[in-house]
Amino acid sequence: MTEEPTKVFISYSWDSEEHKEEVLRLANTLRNPWGIETDLDQYVRAKPPYTPPQGWDIWMEKRIEWAEFVLIVCTETYKRRFRGDEEPGLGRGVTWEGTIIRQNLYNEQLRDTKFIPVVFSDRDLHHVPIILNGHDKYVIEDNLSFTELCYRLRKQPTIAIPDFTRAKLQPPPEPKFLSHEPPPVVLNVGELQEPDTSPTKESEVTHAIDAVALESEQGVDYRNLRDLLKAGEWREADKETLKVMLKAANRESEGWLDDDSLRNFPCKDLRTINRLWVTASNGHFGFSVQKKIWEECGSPTTYYNLGWDKFGTRVGWRRKRNWLYDKELEFSIDFSPVGELPCNLRGTSMGARVGGTGTGVRVERWSSFTLGSISKEYVVVVSLFSRKDL
Repeated sequence: MTEEPTKVFISYSWDSEEHKEEVLRLANTLRNPWGIETDLDQYVRAKPPYTPPQGWDIWMEKRIEWAEFVLIVCTETYKRRFRGDEEPGLGRGVTWEGTIIRQNLYNEQLRDTKFIPVVFSDRDLHHVPIILNGHDKYVIEDNLSFTELCYRLRKQPTIAIPDFTRAKLQPPPEPKFLSHEPPPVVLNVGELQEPDTSPTKESEVTHAIDAVALESEQGVDYRNLRDLLKAGEWREADKETLKVMLKAANRESEGWLDDDSLRNFPCKDLRTINRLWVTASNGHFGFSVQKKIWEECGSPTTYYNLGWDKFGTRVGWRRKRNWLYDKELEFSIDFSPVGELPCNLRGTSMGARVGGTGTGVRVERWSSFTLGSISKEYVVVVSLFSRKDL
């Protein structure tokens, strides 16, 4: 028998267009890939007749009754309207929903698990209405917190709980009051050991990267990229990566890589570039490292999916809800998050040419040739991460 999906309604305020987009990505992500039947007003406004026939007030009341859980997206604006402190005529939707939610909590004497406060950033936790402060709160940007929320909504345990069994304990050993054994002799082992002549980590990496075969189907010379990576020149190696990829894809005149060029990028060249990055960084950087993180974030393919936000945060391209320029990244094996590099593909828009900064476009307003496109709702690097030869 197929289990019915959990029904979830999202209550939020229209703080800004950006906030509405974040809430929409949250709803889309809960529906797919988490399999949670989620509803909000933007879905009603997206198709005919674009408004509920019974009116928004009745629709809100029925949606809250319909839902098994109600996510309350807490912001400063939401809290003000939830408490009825907004100026007359503003935020009537949230004010109405807040009245219904407070009445439900009053009827249940606050013993209710239906209403769940969530925030996108922990900076908004102090905006949770006081009546909900006793409830568990979840931070959407925190991967662990968001995962726990999804398991709760799906009504599934987050850990495996073993069955309870009674074990027979062994009797404790007999105590020893006196010992005739001589005291142990303490030696300075360091003085007795031979000097450590084993290879250092740096020498092992150097040997390993020298052993990478510089194969190319297009006759591309990867020696400069290898030498830059071997020297730990991560920023210059990132620029060199874009140059050799443009040459391998025969797109030096265009100066950027599009969807087709990544999908059809020569296999040997892709493996050579990836192996050089992975080997030089000891598994810290590389396309295959980024692909693994992308898969762990749900393999997102559209802008309106929280998986992209999580992927950007995991690899260090996004911080405090803002996507970063290349110059704001760390480019350091000691301080960069796993998967931060290579990153120059993010800036291969029509406005960025080889030799430029590679940061001509902010990611939150992606062009159709960078990480994503709001209009097409498609992410070009999906063509790279989706390849089975990576």
